[in-house]
Amino acid sequence: MSGFGEALALFRRHGPLTRAQVVELSGLSRATATHRLDGLVRAGLIRPRADDRSTGGRPAGVFDLAAARGSLLVADIGSSHARYGLADLSGRVLEALDEDITIDDGPDVVLRGVTRAFDRLVTDSTPPVLGAAIGVPGPVDQRTGRLVSPPTMSGWDGVDVADRMAAHVGAPTVVDKDANLVALGVHRALRADAVPGADDLLVVKVGMGIGAGIISRGLVLHGARGGAGDLGHIPHDDGPRCRCGQQGCAEASAGAWAIAARLRELGHPVRTSADVVALAANGDRDATAALRAAGRRIGDVVVEAVGVLNPAMVVVGGDLAEAGDLLVDGVRERVFERSHPLATTDLTVVASPLGADAGLLGAAQMAADAALAPARVDVLVGA
Repeated sequence: MSGFGEALALFRRHGPLTRAQVVELSGLSRATATHRLDGLVRAGLIRPRADDRSTGGRPAGVFDLAAARGSLLVADIGSSHARYGLADLSGRVLEALDEDITIDDGPDVVLRGVTRAFDRLVTDSTPPVLGAAIGVPGPVDQRTGRLVSPPTMSGWDGVDVADRMAAHVGAPTVVDKDANLVALGVHRALRADAVPGADDLLVVKVGMGIGAGIISRGLVLHGARGGAGDLGHIPHDDGPRCRCGQQGCAEASAGAWAIAARLRELGHPVRTSADVVALAANGDRDATAALRAAGRRIGDVVVEAVGVLNPAMVVVGGDLAEAGDLLVDGVRERVFERSHPLATTDLTVVASPLGADAGLLGAAQMAADAALAPARVDVLVGA
């Protein structure tokens, strides 16, 4: 008898549960629910909680996900910076490493850096690695796992990152656009806090480039070939030429690479998103003005997305969002000024609650989804 994965999914969604709650939520008979719980306990995937009469904790008969049963390896790769992490099965990041990179060095160089970082994170005492997830700054076709014509990743078109990394990791490995990982991380955090509207989000990631992840009815929308949410390359004829070759993309005005280039022309030695944010944090007028203008320019394309998608929330994340109100206020101003009233009824525009960790936390959730997919759980149980 299988079905252990579906039982484990209840604990991932709802947290600690009693046997009776598993029966109620699953619709299973008590005997079947008991069989599945026993199998998950034997496999070490859930654990009984202590009796509150002896420990002051939860009552006897309560089970919870055994987060330390396995490990997850995660990476959030951007154009100029990468973060790598080791997480447990709950998606909690236990350790993280940061590294400056150049995405145009190509997949061989960049992915060697990923394997080196993963090897540093895994030690002899690390629980077995059961899954991995990697975010990249370009569209990924979910049918093939390959990058599709990434506009700012020279040498990456058609590369199957998951296939290259899975052999090294030795576990299911998934790859997606970085903005989708940010969206997934924000979605799961808001859902855990029971925030209204958490299942319908537009999550805008603003760093060196600009992209968005779309959550609709609790699911990440990828589009036909992974290109959904590419807000940064919606062109306007009157804007500057973008590094992708088009004229007037939002990214060419409001991406950190474009902002940094303008600030360098004004004599400021900045290169990355973090450099721009740090300059603004020190009160530099050029940087603060650039970020306010960037927020309004991003808001122009967010207006179009809001009109099409009608999300409950717009969440602004990514490195430039670390500038706080300087950027987010501009987005909010444009959205409420130019959107149809129907689209903005009950709409909120907020900064990401996860800050710079959103991508890594989203990767951890995606890795957990792959590692604990029902078919994989049945294998771990031996069903």
